[in-house]
Amino acid sequence: RKMKEQGTHLCCSIGFLTEKQAKMLKDAGLDRINHNLNSSRNYYSHICTTHTFDQRVENIHMLQRLGFEICSGGIIGMGETMKQRIELAFELKELEVCSVPMNILNPIPGTPLEHMPPISDEEILVTIAIFRFILPRTFIRFAGGRARLSRETQKQALSAGVNGLLMGDMLTTLGSGVNEDKSLAREAGYDPL
Repeated sequence: RKMKEQGTHLCCSIGFLTEKQAKMLKDAGLDRINHNLNSSRNYYSHICTTHTFDQRVENIHMLQRLGFEICSGGIIGMGETMKQRIELAFELKELEVCSVPMNILNPIPGTPLEHMPPISDEEILVTIAIFRFILPRTFIRFAGGRARLSRETQKQALSAGVNGLLMGDMLTTLGSGVNEDKSLAREAGYDPL
């Protein structure tokens, strides 16, 4: 409530919510909720066994009914095919999300995907371009895993369709600083906000 009183646009990433919890957050001033699909419906069971794809979609629909803007995206490079990435983009389009965080898998030792080979820079750029084509008016924000890419590839991603950068550290990986990302955007020919 205090943050909202200062005029801040608030977005929160907190997983599954009950309707009661969501209403409390809405009453307190929360504007947007991040609830990632993570993968397409056809690949989802390969990466998650604690809940279903449909449960994620149902949670998003409930949040939308309450008036929240929805930020939802996925992680690429988890063994899915390009076709499954395209399916994810169309699923996000159908949900009419306002923002799509584009994460790249960063294999973490001790996790089930620790030995997953990294996808190529070209494959990442093609995926971004396809998402931009399918979601022409949606914010596509480069998020977790982008730090493993060269500065040149990150600049190319801005040209391919990314129009936002999530800054700072991510859940399991280091990110980049505000000044570093502003410099990156300027080098790519953009005037960062």
